[in-house]
Formats: sequence, C-alpha cells, structure tokens
Amino acid sequence: MQHDPIIVTVNDQSLTRGQAQQIARQTLVRQGVPPQMVESYLQQIGPQLEQQTVEQFIDQTLMRAEAERRNEPISDAEIDGALAWIAKGLPQGATLEQVLAAQGVTMDMLRKDVIANERVRKLYEAESGGNEAISDEQVSSFYKENIKQFTIPETAESRHVLIGCDAEADAAKRENAKARAEEVRKELAAGADFAEVAKAKSTCPSRQEGGSLGDVERGQMVPEFEKAVFSQNIGEIGPVVETQFGYHVIQVTGRKPGSITPEAEVKDQIREHMIENLKHERFGKFIRGLRAKATITHGDPTGGIIIP
Repeated sequence: MQHDPIIVTVNDQSLTRGQAQQIARQTLVRQGVPPQMVESYLQQIGPQLEQQTVEQFIDQTLMRAEAERRNEPISDAEIDGALAWIAKGLPQGATLEQVLAAQGVTMDMLRKDVIANERVRKLYEAESGGNEAISDEQVSSFYKENIKQFTIPETAESRHVLIGCDAEADAAKRENAKARAEEVRKELAAGADFAEVAKAKSTCPSRQEGGSLGDVERGQMVPEFEKAVFSQNIGEIGPVVETQFGYHVIQVTGRKPGSITPEAEVKDQIREHMIENLKHERFGKFIRGLRAKATITHGDPTGGIIIP
C-alpha cells in the first residue's frame, strides 16, 4: 500500500499530500478550469497550490477548534436559515435530500457541519468587530489613491481584414502581402460587403465573425493598430496598417469615450470596502495569535517531504 505522506500537522489534526492535492483539484474546478485540464494545471502550479492549501488548512483548523472551544449556541432558526441558503443554490428540480443521498451524506451530518460553520462565522464577527467608523476624508483619500479602479477606459469597436505575414518574412513576401491588402482595401472602399470579404480573405480568427473585434479598450492592442482605431473616422475604410502580424484593412464602427465614475456614486461602496478591510486585518491578527499558541509541524515524521 502506497504511503500518503503527511505534509502538515496542526495540534492533533493532519493533512496528507493526497488530501491537499484533492483540495487543489476542487479549487481549480471552482475557479473555472475545465476538468480535462486540471491535471495539467497541477503539474504547472502544483507546489504553489499545495502551499496555499497548507496555509488554509492551518487557519481553518485553528478557527474550527477555537469556535468549538467557545461552543457558541446556534439556534434552530440559524440552522434552518443556513440550510435554506444551501438549498437555494441547488440545480433546479433537485432537493437537498436527493443531493445528500447521492453524496452519501445524511441530514444529521450536514446539520453538524452547518453548526460548525455558524460557530466559525460568529467567531469572525466577535474577533473582527470594533470601531468601524470611516470618515468622509478617508473615503476621499481612498478614491484619489485608487482612481484607476473608478476609471472607465476609452473603447473602440472595429472590424478588420488581416493579410497575415510573418514579421521575419523577406521583403518580397511582405510587399506581396501589402499589395494584397491594398486590393482588399479598394474592394471594400468600392462597396463590397465587409463581413463577406473578411470571411473569404482574412487570416485572423475574427474572420468567423465577419472580421469583428468587438469593443476593445485603449492599451490592449499593438500600437499601430490602436493608433488607427482611435484616429480613423467612424465608418471609413482606413489605409492599410502594418503590424507585426501583417497588413490590416480596418473599419471603425464605433467609439466610446473614457470616463471616471464620480466619488459620490461610489462612496458607499468604498466605505463598505474599507470597513471589510479593517475586519479582515483584525481577524488576521487574531489568527496569527492562534498560530503562535498552536503546535504546527511541517512534514511527515514517517519520512514525508517537508514543506519549507
């Protein structure tokens, strides 16, 4: 039987490498990684994910132990409310009992988990609370220091036909590609259907969308292309543009100016954000205190690999 090494022990609770890898897989799936690519991602960023899992295991183990020690009472109403919230997130037509049965979980087991989680929630509320008054001056300072977060960038909507040409191609090949692009431009300027021409002649994947690139923010395109889409008149067939990808014939179909969301519209969200940050800082200090008093051992006393 293959040994599954322990990678961390918190007081009397241990996490094995196999358990950490399974948690990492579940994390990747929740983050939207396609199931067929999970193992590939694990090979690339497995050590980082494992370290994150170890840190989360330490914190969660200490939180649950402290919450259990305090043994805060949890009312039936609180339990029912949590169960209702869980049921609300189930697929349409599925009942909580059906989902639990499929997972081999009983309602009693779920209620125990709910009680444990509610006690952790109350622990967070108790240890993160304090004076949460955030002044208007603090809100204004945050707004000014983080103005980029409230800036809506300028965008341009365009479509193009690309006559692809490798940047390392010789002069003859590049001249040939440019000449073909000039012919496409003449065709479009004479009234040819842009989408049809793009589908037939463009080498960009956007040809499947009639050459459309949709709305693109300033700063997301190569400089030569960006200069064209933010300077050409809307609707005109612009001159051939050379980039590292080849030669483009561009038509700008729309532009939206950039703007900054006024402070008055976001001050409440900023205040809430700052209050939550204060709570997280307080609770983080509390967790560090729990860590300092705990016995945390990295590595497997039976010969597992030690995490630095």
